[in-house]
Amino acid sequence: MFDFFQEGNQYYDYPSFEVALYSLLLALVLSTALAYTYKLTYAGDHFSKNLFQAMILSSLVTSMIMMAVGNNLAVGFGIIGAVAIIRFRMNIQNPRNIIFIFGALSVGIATGVYGYAVAVAGTSIFCATAFLLNFSSYKAKASDMYEVECGLVETQKLTEIQALLENIGTHVELRDIRERAERPERYSFTVMLKEHVTIEDAFAALKIDGVDDLKISRRRVSEQL
Repeated sequence: MFDFFQEGNQYYDYPSFEVALYSLLLALVLSTALAYTYKLTYAGDHFSKNLFQAMILSSLVTSMIMMAVGNNLAVGFGIIGAVAIIRFRMNIQNPRNIIFIFGALSVGIATGVYGYAVAVAGTSIFCATAFLLNFSSYKAKASDMYEVECGLVETQKLTEIQALLENIGTHVELRDIRERAERPERYSFTVMLKEHVTIEDAFAALKIDGVDDLKISRRRVSEQL
């Protein structure tokens, strides 16, 4: 019934249906293990389900591509040209996310070229290392970097605000000063809050006389560093 799956063509031989199915199932199992490792060692506030799915699906796609190319140079160049047409605009700024995506792609490559031992051993070592790092002093932590914006009725209040920021956090930096017509100048700071300080504590500490329109928000760019 599935004989036509196993037949080659005039250019090169495809893997048999059983081999292709086994390779894809192995890629699915290993990439799922890798994705769950990412989830269990994730330290941020908002876990991305899209990234979780992308790890698994990208491994399957990569495995299919590798089996489709085989050792045919012409097909390889054709696939490169087809992929070049697609413009991937996803901006992954977290180095850890990039490594996990690359790990999922590597699983697909290994299973696609029938390197099953490499795929299993590599995934096992990768996941074990991720867990070990998660329990070490190098554990990834959720970012406590925030952006503080406020208007100051008097310029002299700037020194007082900076002193308050240094009491509740570290790495205080004045990022921007904006002049506003008939309104107090607006100052923008970035600060990494100390471990015991919450955003509510920071808001209460900075809400003093002379401070207008106080706003505190998580600085998303810094989360990815």
